[in-house]
Amino acid sequence: MKAALPRIALFGVLVLVAMLLRAFDANPAMAQTQVIGAWEVEEEPPMDGSAPDWQSILPVFLPTTSQQVTPPMGGGAIERVAVRSVNFDDTLYVMLEWTDRTADESSDRVEAFSDAAAIQFPADGGSEVPAICMGQADEAVNIWQWRADQQNGVPGLGENGYVDMYPSTEDLYFTAREAGNPLAQDEDDRVAVQSLLAGGFGTLEVTDGGGLAGNAVRKDSRWMVVFSRPMVASGDLQPTFDGDTPVDVAFAIWDGALMERNGVKSVSAFTQLRITPEHPPRRAVGATEDWPAYSPSNPIMMLLIGFVVLLIAALVGLFLYFRPGDQESETSDAT
Repeated sequence: MKAALPRIALFGVLVLVAMLLRAFDANPAMAQTQVIGAWEVEEEPPMDGSAPDWQSILPVFLPTTSQQVTPPMGGGAIERVAVRSVNFDDTLYVMLEWTDRTADESSDRVEAFSDAAAIQFPADGGSEVPAICMGQADEAVNIWQWRADQQNGVPGLGENGYVDMYPSTEDLYFTAREAGNPLAQDEDDRVAVQSLLAGGFGTLEVTDGGGLAGNAVRKDSRWMVVFSRPMVASGDLQPTFDGDTPVDVAFAIWDGALMERNGVKSVSAFTQLRITPEHPPRRAVGATEDWPAYSPSNPIMMLLIGFVVLLIAALVGLFLYFRPGDQESETSDAT
């Protein structure tokens, strides 16, 4: 019986650790996930990221850092982004979610900047990783960018605001609109998500979206942005998504309240997105309006759990070291 005590104690420690991880909804392997599954679903997913159909899917959490590759450098206000992805009827859907305490939805002043998010793929698809920021000359990147000010529409005039009217309505006389500036477009031409192409720093340009669409909602200080696009590319320099080859993907987030724009942003490292016929892993939660999207990591609680586990391990070690069986054996050998 005494010989079995170490195994029993070890089993008890493992059971206790599993109970603690379950109680606090902690998954130590989740942060190490390197592949984002684009799971197959049987119904068209909503473009509302707060819907239970999205929120019940277990996310992949990716850490983000400030952009330090090329000027202007900085950012890093957003520490991580939760990514979920599904496929339905030959269409890919990707949902990004992150915490942002302020909603910056207008660029109506020179010093005002919008919240935004972007997904970056190699333009030719596959797993050939180009330069992390804006690609390079021989390896372009296709970027899907959402901007809160674009979704929010043209900002209205203030209480004492006014605007001069120009007699001509031709785009030629509206230089910003003619150049394709998204903030200068008419209300009917503004879209929340744009498809962009870059082959190095300073080469960003708007390209055909090939059916790209997007929508964002905000709830409980979180942005939830859903992107969708047909899996088969409609033109050159756009990735095609299939189940044969995983596609490299990276993410970027801008916090407008902290004057993040252009290269000043939070960026993730490249990971991989894989189309799969499997159904998404879901957590059993009620389909209500107020249940939380996920349980963010709590550093203090995780430290407490770690301390308890170490304390239990130390006590078990002391017990095994000073267990009565050893003392009796030493006494018997001495006699």
